[in-house]
Amino acid sequence: MPLVEKRYAQALLDLSLNEIDNARQEFSQLVEIYNSDSEFRNFLIDPRIKMDKKQTLVKEVFTSRLSKNMLNFVLLLITKKRIEELPNIYEQFVYLADQKANILDMKVVTTAPLDEAQLNNLKQKFGSKYKAGSVKITEIVDQSIIGGVKVIIGDKVYDGTIKGRIESLSELVSI
Repeated sequence: MPLVEKRYAQALLDLSLNEIDNARQEFSQLVEIYNSDSEFRNFLIDPRIKMDKKQTLVKEVFTSRLSKNMLNFVLLLITKKRIEELPNIYEQFVYLADQKANILDMKVVTTAPLDEAQLNNLKQKFGSKYKAGSVKITEIVDQSIIGGVKVIIGDKVYDGTIKGRIESLSELVSI
């Protein structure tokens, strides 16, 4: 978890207090605009354009659309030349907000989609291990793992894939 993104995300989370869901929704919409509108994104990250022009544009466009805290947060990112990190800061914000709400967010990588019973089994096992109130699973299908399951939770990886075992055996043999 990159430290800079985590610090900005934590600062926004602290500012949001009881409005975390609203902040998450606003932040999500902002990141969606940032990611989808390349002209807007390039304008914001272009070092040749003066900071005050960027801030003026953001104020004109977003004053009525964003809360005061979110608008000030975006202006701060522009000032600190961190606006390019907006999508990564959003990911950290979601992760920290889920942590605060006792929600476990995990990615499950398999060669084929899992059925409902298998997903529920994973939810139960990892939910109890992490003492989570609820569990969100994002399924990722990746044929390159050959077989097995890889579970990613934050910066922890539980690798039960055939590819992972082959790689660890290859490391042992090459020593």
